Amino acid sequence: GANAIANALKDNGSLKALNLAGNGITDNALGIFCKALEQNKSLQILWLDENKIGNEGAKAIADALKQNKTLENLELDSNQIA
Repeated sequence: GANAIANALKDNGSLKALNLAGNGITDNALGIFCKALEQNKSLQILWLDENKIGNEGAKAIADALKQNKTLENLELDSNQIA
C-alpha cells in the first residue's frame, strides 16, 4: 500500500505524473507518502482528489512542498480539508 508507493516515489527519477484519486487515502497514509514526496525530484503532477485527506494531511503536503521543487500541479478536490 502506502509504504510501497512511498518507497517507489522516493527513488524514482523519471515519474512525471501520479494519479492516486479515489483510493481512500487518509492522513496517516499520506504522512508516509509525503516523506517520499520531499525527496522526489521528478514528479510534476499529482492527483489526490476524492480521498479522505483532512487538515493534518493538507499540512503534511504543505510541509513536503517546502522541499519538493518539481511538483507543478496538485489536485485535492473532494477531500475532508476544512
